[in-house]
Amino acid sequence: MSLYHRTSNRAPLALDVRIRHMGKEIGDSCTRNISPFGAFIEMPHSTLCTDDFIEMYFTNDQKDNAYLLQKGLITHCSQEGIGVLFAYDSDEFRQMLHKKMPKKHRSRVFSS
Repeated sequence: MSLYHRTSNRAPLALDVRIRHMGKEIGDSCTRNISPFGAFIEMPHSTLCTDDFIEMYFTNDQKDNAYLLQKGLITHCSQEGIGVLFAYDSDEFRQMLHKKMPKKHRSRVFSS
């Protein structure tokens, strides 16, 4: 199996995200679908490429709109956006996702 083949289910969920690459602000966007392991982020006309390493800042409503940092590797690029594999699995990020996920997707996405 390739590193670039997604093996986990993602739930459709639009979360605001700020993207940085090599210390430079790329812009604000939103996710199309997400799991604790990766996401598809809508970024039409992006200058980012497969194998770029990025920082993603997600707003955490539970903590006074503080940002939650996730780092990841771009594994897929298209005209619609980028597919990202997260570099690590943080408990704080999982908890934030769990609270935002529709109930019908929680058990599928968060099972081990």
